[in-house]
Amino acid sequence: MHCHICQAEAVARCYTCGQLMCAEHGRENCTRCASGIAAGDPRPDRITTRPVSSQTRPGWWRPQPAEAYEPPACYACKGLTRAVCRNCHAFYCTEHAGPSGLCAACGRSAWLGPAILAVIGATLGLLLLWGQFVGF
Repeated sequence: MHCHICQAEAVARCYTCGQLMCAEHGRENCTRCASGIAAGDPRPDRITTRPVSSQTRPGWWRPQPAEAYEPPACYACKGLTRAVCRNCHAFYCTEHAGPSGLCAACGRSAWLGPAILAVIGATLGLLLLWGQFVGF
């Protein structure tokens, strides 16, 4: 890695332009950026001779603080999981898994439709048998 001004070995990056620089050509900003900034300079790529404050997002070349990350947890036991219910989009673990990519809660409710259909079919079958014996 070489300084963008003199091609010597680089020791840092400029806070303003992000270019590599040697110890002779700057500490926080390179000499080109430090001397190129004037009061009232309207160019947006000229910021300041000080490092970027913590309130604004630093340049892409600086280490970024990690965002708070919380791993996905099961809706029932709060255990670590990676499976997502395709119906309600809740995370679930293997203990709380239902059939066909559903969580246990949606898996139980998935049987409601076939159960109602079975009851209706049984009722119609009984009515047909009753009609045959009674003679309607």
